[in-house]
Amino acid sequence: MNSNPFEIPQRKIVPEPVEGLPNTSGIRRQDLPTAVRRYADKLAAQIKEVYAKYGAKNFEELKENKKLSAQDARKVADLLKAFQKAVEKHEIESVSPQEAIEILGRENVHGIEDVEAVLGEGFVDVSKVPPIPYTTEDLEKSKEIKEKTGVEEMLVLFVADKDGAPLTGERMNGLIQAEYDKLALGKFLYKVDWYKDEDLFKKLGLKYEWKLITKQTIPDSKNKHHHHEPGDSFAHQDTQEYVIEEYAKKLDIPRDLLHRPEPFQMLYATALHLIATERLNGQGKGERILVNEYHWSDVLSSVGRFVGVGYADSGGAYVFGDSRDGRDGGLGVGLSRESFSTKSLDT
Repeated sequence: MNSNPFEIPQRKIVPEPVEGLPNTSGIRRQDLPTAVRRYADKLAAQIKEVYAKYGAKNFEELKENKKLSAQDARKVADLLKAFQKAVEKHEIESVSPQEAIEILGRENVHGIEDVEAVLGEGFVDVSKVPPIPYTTEDLEKSKEIKEKTGVEEMLVLFVADKDGAPLTGERMNGLIQAEYDKLALGKFLYKVDWYKDEDLFKKLGLKYEWKLITKQTIPDSKNKHHHHEPGDSFAHQDTQEYVIEEYAKKLDIPRDLLHRPEPFQMLYATALHLIATERLNGQGKGERILVNEYHWSDVLSSVGRFVGVGYADSGGAYVFGDSRDGRDGGLGVGLSRESFSTKSLDT
């Protein structure tokens, strides 16, 4: 790191709010891609907080303030650099695995080491592992979510198969069951029956990506219908979709950043977390999630039923399908959460 805390890229930063956003080189806020605009807005707010702390109107005034601490000087300089990179190059800073661990805790970050502990040494093609597409603020949001709702999130690396094809539920079952057997963890899947020839088991699969994913179903999502359509006998307010909308509002998260994981995304994350925490905490001390509840996905079976997974105790996880007007006291919805940087920069 350069010893001069005020050194920034040569192009002049004009940190005055223009339509609510600091500007560079005449670039207008409304012309930025959605993901960049959201990210830059947050950087702008943080920059303005430092200015306000010292009663400064701009960067030049801040530099002249004799009470300015070295820590705040470095902070605002780094924020300005990140802002310029975002606005001019559409690049958004992400976190490293170690930074993610410092924020979320080792037990809630499952990267290459944990994946290979489950799927086998050398299974992961390191060259295909993408950067973590979350900012520090994205991960800090997890703390707020837990405080307000009791829901915990974990950061999970999903991978493709060794040949580059999607890692299907069928392939996953064999690999994960082998590791369950070694650790005496019971069964991964209770019974492969009605879905053994379904696309969701044989074709739909994982690819290389990082996801923040909930360890529990979200509050108030059980005993609700899947979603509402015209002509239904129930109201939109009595659906899981409505609960997701309210959850997003409560936490100030754009609704389009929240998604229901696919069935075997959820089961992969469940198994990965169990084995990782078993290795961390000792035999018999791994954390089982989705044990007394189901997650209801958006994936449809071949007969048009929404697929759910859960009750993943030592007897194995269940996989089932139900119509959208179904409901059950144990049937809720888990969520994955995108970062601003994972949204298309062309929208």
